[in-house]
Amino acid sequence: MQNKDNLIHFFSTLGERFKNHKSIIANDISDALLATKTMPRSMKLKESPSNAKFFKLLFEDKSNLMQLFANCVDRLHWRQAGFGKLPEKLSCQISVTEFIGPDGIFENPNVRIGLLLQSPGIHYPRHWHSAEELYFIISGTANWAIGDEKENPHAPGSFVHHVSAQKHKMTTQSEPLLALWGWTGDIGGTSYSI
Repeated sequence: MQNKDNLIHFFSTLGERFKNHKSIIANDISDALLATKTMPRSMKLKESPSNAKFFKLLFEDKSNLMQLFANCVDRLHWRQAGFGKLPEKLSCQISVTEFIGPDGIFENPNVRIGLLLQSPGIHYPRHWHSAEELYFIISGTANWAIGDEKENPHAPGSFVHHVSAQKHKMTTQSEPLLALWGWTGDIGGTSYSI
């Protein structure tokens, strides 16, 4: 029971943070995260991300969110990012977990919400998808570029918003990146393209 409470507390804390971003997608993500208090859970197989060795570095971050994450990380299921479209050498450096959505711990047909763990010094190439996307950086700083913009650093506490079909890329610096991501709109993933 304690592990479930830790997970719900982590989701609720993130849900409150998303209220700070004044957008429709942030409101949808916040509502879904806060609703986990009363939603039934589906059981998913757990896998360790291939870049899990960086959890130790992440846990050196003593922020409240990282402590909450440390208390529930063993309850999350992970997969390689990119819907099988990233080269294997790259995909083993970028892992995602979906905790709300069609494949999540909490099933929801309208949103996908999860975490992205990206190893240090990794370039996630320019890509796009039909879903609208909002990131919240929990730990680590990454350089982000949206559309044809130059990459700009985004530190913990930052939001990064991508509208539907907007190309974007990110590059981690010397530390791993842990970020919450949320998708709304066309969340099927078939449009994901590199």
